[in-house]
Amino acid sequence: MGDRGFPLSHWRLKEHVDEILRARLGKEYPAEGVGRNWTDRFVERHHLKLKTYNPKALEGVRGQAVNPTTHQAWFDLLGETLRTGDNGKPIAEDCIWAADEAGFQAATGTSQERVIGGANKKVQHQTRGGTRENTTVIVTIGADGSSLPPAVIFKGQAYQTAWKQENPANASIGHSVKGWTDGEIGALWIQHFDKQTRAKANGRTRLLIVDGHNSHYTREFLRYAREHNILVLCYPAHTTHLYQGLDVVVFSVLKRYWSEERDRWEREHGGTVNKQNFLAVYGAAHIRALTPAVIKSAFEKTGVCPFAPERINPKALAPSLETSTQATLPIEPPTPVK
Repeated sequence: MGDRGFPLSHWRLKEHVDEILRARLGKEYPAEGVGRNWTDRFVERHHLKLKTYNPKALEGVRGQAVNPTTHQAWFDLLGETLRTGDNGKPIAEDCIWAADEAGFQAATGTSQERVIGGANKKVQHQTRGGTRENTTVIVTIGADGSSLPPAVIFKGQAYQTAWKQENPANASIGHSVKGWTDGEIGALWIQHFDKQTRAKANGRTRLLIVDGHNSHYTREFLRYAREHNILVLCYPAHTTHLYQGLDVVVFSVLKRYWSEERDRWEREHGGTVNKQNFLAVYGAAHIRALTPAVIKSAFEKTGVCPFAPERINPKALAPSLETSTQATLPIEPPTPVK
């Protein structure tokens, strides 16, 4: 897993071990799984092959993560995968995919549209209704300029039929207690991705590039991908602002159109954006934003397709030059735990 950008944490290793033993032992296997310190002892027993290493604090890591060593390692891995990933053959352009999630709140936006009011007024107020509750959208784009219908994750305990009213982007709908993707939703999503791209791949290997979100590397997610000829590659940690086309290009366009469509809806309907009309409002923005030109630009500007590491401006690596000591992919741990 580590060589594809998914290094195991202790709790993720425990998850894998528990699942294997539960499959072998059935009801005889204890519900709590292996002991609290089992993974530490496992690493210690196999210290010649396994090592642990200290994570960086989240604050400020982006500047240090994008260093020349990480940069070289990422494009070495990506290049090798693109050249030989389809059973020794190059992965076809129409089989290269990238996916990520973005959050949308009805009460916020980035619209900077100017409004007109009386000359003697210092401030013009625009009514902003809706809720600050987060709705997650999983967006999937292809290097050939195509895209898949979005997957929308509402916050809720159960599915409500009222959510699926007008749905111009033909979005699939899910729900979670907190309103974002989790391991269970991730496992369902990879199956959905497979069904939507299988015919187009026609037996060829598909490359799916994602970030390191926990939902992308559960055992079930990766097992399903492996068994269905989907090669999953992960960006180096804290570098999506530079390497991920959705972050670099698509989401800024999408958020701008989302703000415009939300404002238009509120003006024309006199109501607020909520779960019942979210698909209509978001769908209009999604269709406007995800054009073939925008999608292809996302892959081009990040050096993925066409493969071109030089598309990344060397100045973007400058903040980390003095603090960089080792690569993030693959990670070289310091010393074994004993």
